[in-house]
Amino acid sequence: MWRFLLLALICLAGCKSKQYLGNEYPNCKYGTYSKDDVIHKLDSSSIHFNWMKIKTKVDVEYQEKKYNLQVQLRVRNDSAVFAKVSKSGITAIKLLVTKDTVVFVDRINKNYFNGHYSELQKLINVSVPFGFIQNLFLSQPTFLFKDNGFKKVQEPLITYSSKAFDTEKKDSNFHQTQSFTCDSLRLKSVSVFDGKTEKEVRVNYDKYGDINGYPLNKKIYIHGMKGEFPIILADIELKRIKTFDDLMAPIDIPDDYKRLEIK
Repeated sequence: MWRFLLLALICLAGCKSKQYLGNEYPNCKYGTYSKDDVIHKLDSSSIHFNWMKIKTKVDVEYQEKKYNLQVQLRVRNDSAVFAKVSKSGITAIKLLVTKDTVVFVDRINKNYFNGHYSELQKLINVSVPFGFIQNLFLSQPTFLFKDNGFKKVQEPLITYSSKAFDTEKKDSNFHQTQSFTCDSLRLKSVSVFDGKTEKEVRVNYDKYGDINGYPLNKKIYIHGMKGEFPIILADIELKRIKTFDDLMAPIDIPDDYKRLEIK
């Protein structure tokens, strides 16, 4: 289960894109925005912090079993993400991800993984940039494709895609879509498909509001799919947010723990 739990932590339709002249969508304020316009707009309005502590409640469904977990995150801006996963008050997993390193400690089964960030793909079977992990909980977009891609405006949403909307996602090794609200450019959903593994992660955001003074989505839903079959479902509720000038990310590997062999 831990592979898919990490993916949930870390650990996320049909017409061709057109060029629009003028405001062809009077009810969609940002309908004419390109991918670069969105990046510039959201970069200027993102939350600024050194360290952020996030407390969440996570309900996970995996292999027809349900788990109720508590996840505490400590995020150092553009530098590190530390997660502690607990069940019934008992720490089960600790995870530290930086731009260079991944440290995973399973306190239940007494094993661990300590390697380079590039090896994260072996843990979760999907290659993701570091920024995507941080942005997942902050409801910030991460465009994983470099070109302009394709755009579709279907009020009340604007969707940007790495592929034309009338092509099958299975025709390539990678496909990403991100949808934003027309009126405020709030991120509503992200989908990432890996053709090599035929796995897809869908992330949906809901209940936008104030959390301790920060405008964020209180609910995050993650669906892990393989074809049409669900692998894992995660319902994440953000409970508390607080920023700090400095925090610790405590993680240690006991001498008697066994190193995980990731193939």
